[in-house]
Amino acid sequence: MGKFPEFLVIGAARSGTTALHSYLRQHPQVFMPARKEPNFFSFEGEVLNCQGPGADYINNSITDLETYRDIFSAVPRSVTCGEASPLYLFAPKSAERIKHHIPKARLVVLLRNPIEQAYSHFLYATKQSVEPEPDFVNALNLEEKRLSEGWQPMFGYSRFPRYSEQLARFFEHFPKEQIFIRTYEDFQDEPERLLQQVFEFIGVDPMFTPDMSNKPNAGGVPKNKAFQDFLMKSNPISRAIGYIVPQGARLAIRDRMSAMNMQKKEGMSAEARSILKDRLSDDIRALEKLIDRDLSAWLT
Repeated sequence: MGKFPEFLVIGAARSGTTALHSYLRQHPQVFMPARKEPNFFSFEGEVLNCQGPGADYINNSITDLETYRDIFSAVPRSVTCGEASPLYLFAPKSAERIKHHIPKARLVVLLRNPIEQAYSHFLYATKQSVEPEPDFVNALNLEEKRLSEGWQPMFGYSRFPRYSEQLARFFEHFPKEQIFIRTYEDFQDEPERLLQQVFEFIGVDPMFTPDMSNKPNAGGVPKNKAFQDFLMKSNPISRAIGYIVPQGARLAIRDRMSAMNMQKKEGMSAEARSILKDRLSDDIRALEKLIDRDLSAWLT
């Protein structure tokens, strides 16, 4: 049986965690499994039966301890290992479970303006062809109905990025020196500096410089929705290709073709921004006090 990771990238979703995972994996002193987002601490021991579009993201999560530890079975003792599951920040029981299994875990958190994060999540769901509603305002108004029907948490666009409530749970179980908190804007403005800080925080050589020329998970909206649906949804052609082309190569080809079908994302409507500001401003103000940082720019 493998060991537990020494550090976890716990969130937030759509805040640069995919890029961070990619750069951490390049470090010679770091092991991270190729599988991002095992979600183990979100659902340990649970029977998963998520409904709605994109339910497999939840239902395919690792829920048993042996399977989770097996993904670290080949890690040399001299290497620092970790994993990235942005759902940990959101999931109510993650902090308690991580504390139980890895009390000394180093926790890395990237936070994004939750108003922008909610819209980015909507665009990502559209890109993945799991969001059937083309209008963001309508999607916001459908949140309660969808969540009551068992759709995955992502569809609670304005519920998902309530960071002060989520971080408070981790502060209850871990000392603040075990939690590294920065923002998506920090990562965008000074990526090299932030990576050095992360490397130092998890205890590896901070001077290593990864190749950051690739920007994984970049946003956008499909030029052709029908073609995007063809790429992202199972169909007879994709299933036939699956018998011939290995999954890794197949996904790489799909992602390249999807990127070619992307165009610059549309701006959020004033109505949607007003709804999100009304729903999230209280949590942003609470977060300012919790992490002692001025976040007023998120509201202007």
